[in-house]
Amino acid sequence: MNERRVGWATVLLVAAALLAAACGSDDDGDPTSTPTTSHDEFSESTTTATPDGGQTTETPELTASFRGVTAESIAVGVVAIDYVRLAEFGIDLNRGDGRAMFEAAVEAINDRGGIHGRRLDIVTEAYLPVGSIEADEICVRLTEDRESFIVVGEFRLDEALCYTALNDTAVVALSEQNQDRIDRSTAPYVSVAGQIEADAQIWVDTVVASGALDGKKVGVIGFASVDEALYLAMVAALQNAGIDTFARLVDANDNDINQSVASAELVFELFRVEGVEVTINANVLPGPIGTAAEQGYSTTWMQIPYLSPAAFSNAEIDFDYLDGMLAVTPTPVGTTDQRAVMDDPLMVDCVEMIESRTDEVIDFALHPEVRNLFSAMDACALATVLELGLTAAGPELTNETLAAGFESLGEFPLAGYFSADLGPGDQGAINPSQIVRFSADEGAWVPVE
Repeated sequence: MNERRVGWATVLLVAAALLAAACGSDDDGDPTSTPTTSHDEFSESTTTATPDGGQTTETPELTASFRGVTAESIAVGVVAIDYVRLAEFGIDLNRGDGRAMFEAAVEAINDRGGIHGRRLDIVTEAYLPVGSIEADEICVRLTEDRESFIVVGEFRLDEALCYTALNDTAVVALSEQNQDRIDRSTAPYVSVAGQIEADAQIWVDTVVASGALDGKKVGVIGFASVDEALYLAMVAALQNAGIDTFARLVDANDNDINQSVASAELVFELFRVEGVEVTINANVLPGPIGTAAEQGYSTTWMQIPYLSPAAFSNAEIDFDYLDGMLAVTPTPVGTTDQRAVMDDPLMVDCVEMIESRTDEVIDFALHPEVRNLFSAMDACALATVLELGLTAAGPELTNETLAAGFESLGEFPLAGYFSADLGPGDQGAINPSQIVRFSADEGAWVPVE
């Protein structure tokens, strides 16, 4: 087995380990935690009309309405992946200092007056997402030890359930969620990314509308240890759309890299036999595509979810092999019109805020040296959803009022994205809406008109 193949398989298995999480730890503390508190007195008044046509100004009485909520503050946990330490394991995503950007975006809410007169008291944690130990310890510190009202940030697959299901603590996550995780949660759980089942149908409907699947037999490959829910949602969406589908789920074989790669190779052989013409990689990592390329597997590729060109470069996949690949994106970032995000005044404000509060210099180049634009967008999106939800919940802040607040939001603007909304039955914000095709010549995704 050559070095490149070992590379993608190793990354896949490390990812599989970091994506699965269980909760429970008795750690007493973490010297790397960064508490951020302010002693400023925040206050908020409301002006209402009186029966005689005049106005009266009232200041709502704020109380310790819920765990982690006092009359003066709301305890907020911020969780970020430690990308520097992750790079030591050979997974260098080069996204800048996400921890600093997340913290800056949430702290900026205090500069705008906090939430209904309460400041946000922030504790930021960064963890190495290899295995579940550090994620578990952070969950215990933020929920049991500190009693945070809400935690926001980067969670992998079921990691958010440690907060929302086991500790009744609200979460705003970057990662996609599925209906099973929502059903298991007792506390509000929304994501910046969409809900897998709903997004899968949007992805399929968008591509079907383009005609790219007309009369084609479609193959779907997924990995059980990485995100089986994504695979199942894609298969269901294709079948709902009446697409002739042949699908195979591969066990990542955590203890046997060679077997994992061999299993993927067998799937592509089956696809050949079945006459598959369009192949969907329903996987958050591009490794299976690299295996197919080595195998000489010929197809039109579709990548779900959308991955940046840098992800393919890191997996050492020849761009010529990817030429013509399809995807559906929620944002122009990663396409040849990437600078279009600078036409968005919210994105301009986001970048200015991040650069003024951190050491980051945000690079809008298509293939930047540091891909910190993605982290800046993530940070601002997290803070926006957090601020909107807390504000809509009203002064009497509880899990119940927060859930109602998120459901009341409807459509709202989100820096760098085409559209976003939250409402009853919709707990994922961004919506994929633009079909793109990979161009080997451009080394980028090109919007399909």
